Amino acid sequence: MIPRPPDRSFDLVRPAIFALIDMVALEAAFLGTFWLRFHSGWFLVPLGVPSLHIYTLTSFGLLVVWAGIFHAQGLYDSSRRKRIDEDVYGLVKGVILGSLLVLAVAFFFRGISYSRSFFGLFFLTSLLLLTMGRVLARAVLRAYYRRGVGITRVLLVGNSQARLRILETFHRMPGLGFTTVGCISLPGEPEPVPDPDHEYLVPPSLGGIDDLEAVVEEHAVDQVLLTLPFHQLVLLGELADRLGPQHVDVQFVPDLAELKISRMRSHDIAGIPLLGVRESGLSGFDRIVKRTLDVVLTGVGLVVLSPVLLLLALLVRLSSPGSILYRQERLGRDNRPFDMLKFRTMREDAEAGSGPVWTVEDDPRKTMIGSFLRRFSLDELPQLWNVLVGDMSLVGPRPERAHFAQQFQTDVPRYLERHRVRSGLTGWAQVNGLRGNTPIELRTIYDLHYVENWSLGLDLRILLRTVIHVIRGDNAY
Repeated sequence: MIPRPPDRSFDLVRPAIFALIDMVALEAAFLGTFWLRFHSGWFLVPLGVPSLHIYTLTSFGLLVVWAGIFHAQGLYDSSRRKRIDEDVYGLVKGVILGSLLVLAVAFFFRGISYSRSFFGLFFLTSLLLLTMGRVLARAVLRAYYRRGVGITRVLLVGNSQARLRILETFHRMPGLGFTTVGCISLPGEPEPVPDPDHEYLVPPSLGGIDDLEAVVEEHAVDQVLLTLPFHQLVLLGELADRLGPQHVDVQFVPDLAELKISRMRSHDIAGIPLLGVRESGLSGFDRIVKRTLDVVLTGVGLVVLSPVLLLLALLVRLSSPGSILYRQERLGRDNRPFDMLKFRTMREDAEAGSGPVWTVEDDPRKTMIGSFLRRFSLDELPQLWNVLVGDMSLVGPRPERAHFAQQFQTDVPRYLERHRVRSGLTGWAQVNGLRGNTPIELRTIYDLHYVENWSLGLDLRILLRTVIHVIRGDNAY
């Protein structure tokens, strides 16, 4: 029997929706900027209003440039489903690159005189409208998905920890457009046990490995994800060969939890493919870039926030007897101890009887103003000084006390590898909801992901998400 041909029509619709809305947003931004710069009355026009016709023709050329840049960045790749923050980050990079290219061309092309301030405004308006456009595009796609159109039907083969992570992600992010039709167990694996509280983590069992081709055909599977434990990798080639005639996408999902890593980085040496399983994301030059970002942003932050810092210091002083600042020894990069600063939020003798303990929700040791400061993480603001002097970074794994670190290094695999970078005022674990009294094992996994995958863009994303989390007061106590 010849396998059914897959329906890949929506693979064209999805990127077409993104591209169309992006181009409309860019053109609207261009025309809106033209009005803002030359007709709104907010800016001087000493040389007169230029020809709208010339600028409009220029905009069509810019659309081609931006479309090419966005395509090169994978923003229109149907196989790469992204979160909204990843989308916006890609748009920011594309707009920056496109703006630099346009400014360079405008500088050297003297046939027509373009307003440089126009392109500066266009940079801002295009970012705003492109972001709004992406939100709209995702809403359109979700409307399709709710009607069952364009959904990618996924079959899971194997039962590693990666399978649970996939199921959790599909459940938490329905806008990605995936649905799980079921799973197939490998020889020797137990059948999934129903869990009424987390039904999405236990997909229907559709048989064994011998039923693979029949299940793919019967359930109109679009993509097979091989969630094989590493000790069963010998089956990888066999399963790929068997699924070849089925015309389905076959992807292997490595069990990173088994290797205790967060990501495999692919590269090559003279054409020889390699997969990195123990790498640091920070090179020597990366450290310079990161430190420069820390000093610049922290310096500006201390100046801008100085009135707020003085007001909070006064409130702490008036709220209860004791010092304004609380100093606590923490371990930073390379396990070096330093005194981390915070506004005092507890009684002066909070740990006199208990010794070092973690803060819990509704902790009776907190002062009245301390509860407010912790609710919005304002007690952490003095750590900007720690960042400025080099004890900490704006972004990195949160520092821990030596008392707890000594326990964790024996109980939590790879815990001390968090200390390969400076500790942070905020971090990847914190913006993913792992604050307060959350499992240290899970926080360590997220911290190691940051250490191994650092980039300037990741730092900026974390800082942006930190602002959102602080405003909402997520898990802060």
